[in-house]
Amino acid sequence: MTHIHGTARNQALSTQGGQPFSVQGGKVIYIKVHKLLGDDLAEVSANGQRFLAKLETPLNAGERQWVEVKQTKTGLSLQLIPSLQEDGESMASKLLHHLSISTDDKEMTNLVTDLVKNKVPIHKDMLEFAGKHVTGKDAAVNLKITMEMARRNMPFTDRIFLSMKAGEKGDFISMLDTLSLKLNEMGEGSTLQLFRKLQEPLRRNISENLVIKALTGLADSSQTYTNRLGHFDLLKSLGFISNETVMHQWKEGLADMILERVTSDREGKILNMAATEGIRSGQNPVSSANESGQESTKSTFSLINKWMDTLSGSGTHLQGREEETPEAAAKQLVGLAGKEKLVEMNFTRLEQMWGKGVPASNQEKIFQMLHHQTVLDVTEQLKGDELAKVLKRVIGDFGITYEAHLHKGYETQGQTLKEHLIGLSQHHPASDIRQLADDIVLKMNHQVLHSQDPSPLLTIVQQFPMYLFGRNTDITIQWRGKEKEKGVIDGDYCRVLFYLNMKELNETLIDMQVQHRVISLTIWNDHPAVEALSQPLIPDLKKGLENLDYQLSAVKVKKPDKHESLSEKFLGDVSNRTFSGVDVKI
Repeated sequence: MTHIHGTARNQALSTQGGQPFSVQGGKVIYIKVHKLLGDDLAEVSANGQRFLAKLETPLNAGERQWVEVKQTKTGLSLQLIPSLQEDGESMASKLLHHLSISTDDKEMTNLVTDLVKNKVPIHKDMLEFAGKHVTGKDAAVNLKITMEMARRNMPFTDRIFLSMKAGEKGDFISMLDTLSLKLNEMGEGSTLQLFRKLQEPLRRNISENLVIKALTGLADSSQTYTNRLGHFDLLKSLGFISNETVMHQWKEGLADMILERVTSDREGKILNMAATEGIRSGQNPVSSANESGQESTKSTFSLINKWMDTLSGSGTHLQGREEETPEAAAKQLVGLAGKEKLVEMNFTRLEQMWGKGVPASNQEKIFQMLHHQTVLDVTEQLKGDELAKVLKRVIGDFGITYEAHLHKGYETQGQTLKEHLIGLSQHHPASDIRQLADDIVLKMNHQVLHSQDPSPLLTIVQQFPMYLFGRNTDITIQWRGKEKEKGVIDGDYCRVLFYLNMKELNETLIDMQVQHRVISLTIWNDHPAVEALSQPLIPDLKKGLENLDYQLSAVKVKKPDKHESLSEKFLGDVSNRTFSGVDVKI
């Protein structure tokens, strides 16, 4: 939790979200006069931003007024709007008249009344845009969205409006399942592969753990040669061991492969670091790089040999130390090999070939046995760090941050579902598929826009589909807290809201508040058995948090108001409630 990164802070603001507050000609803003500087010039502030402007109407220091901004050759000029010193609908109608906007629609009058009440800057382009959307059958929802766009200082474009509105549409699970069926009928291979990764998020966990079991079996000298050979052939079929490697030299081949991979990955980093240090110390940068590279290679080689010895049972280790068992050594070696994607791809191929039926070879028999064991182990032990890895992988494959990575110049081609959906929405020949893909993209944009918060606190909204053990649901997480560094929430002081809708427990909202690394939990759910079900889990939760240097202070279970939707509670008034600490208020 100490490294929760925002999804939107680094996105191009002009296209994706809230912009910095700007003072432009034609805007109507609520100002406070701080200091009169002479010659009608004054220091004023609006929306927390101070600037200098000429006052066309005399005002006193400390006075607060609604003014219209005018851009002149010499700078900004502020003109008092006398009609806005009134209250209510009369004032809103006069402002609409002042800006030459029709006053016939009650919705527009209500919008302006709310904008003035909340001291939100107003301009004619905003009202003209609103005029197209705040009438008709969806007027109430559209009015709320327009107000939110104004409050967050978002560009008033149809695309952003539709993205904000997409949060009200359906859920990711049903939309993705529908699109997956349509694409399957048309044989859209590459996009369906990404759907499969989302719908089977444990696939990489299973493939990685199967390799660990196969490697451990290969190294186990107590097994028969035939059995070990089957494990060896399976590792070759999975692409973990090179086809050129022979059985009696598998250790050397694996060690050389890992060392080559680690060395090549580190080479560039070591050169850059060594060059920097060499320049600082006055040494030859190339010499420093070579020395650093040699030391790193020796260290890596020593570590690989240690894990190889532990894997084969020839190394000395303390009795009962989990990190020094053959399985732990195999896990370390598999992680260093860096072949997760290749193994996952080959695992899928082998599963299709050998997943069912009577095995026709020793290798196939071993695959089925290890596959069965691995699935049982992963599903029984999935918690803590492993579950966190699964969630991160799902979020990454889903592609919430696709535009942010594209904007920063990262390689993104074909890696995320969002990228494929954008392609489908623009180029697919079937109109229903184009529309459905675009609806999903708009819904994905919704959470990015909600992460654009004009307050000094960092807000991160993450919503994604979760297919797990046959219980499919959308998961929504909102992180809100002090920004420790650019785009990173301070895990010592923050608030986390977790919302999901489950088949048995229905709507559930978990509100976690963190102060000085002390955590209090409130569980909102109206199921009569929730409190009884949660009590046995609290000791493990407390212990797990203590391992992360957090302290659990309280767990409360509350029933929501019968007339109140928890999803509305989540995205609605929750940001307006406060809790305080030494130096943060949320």
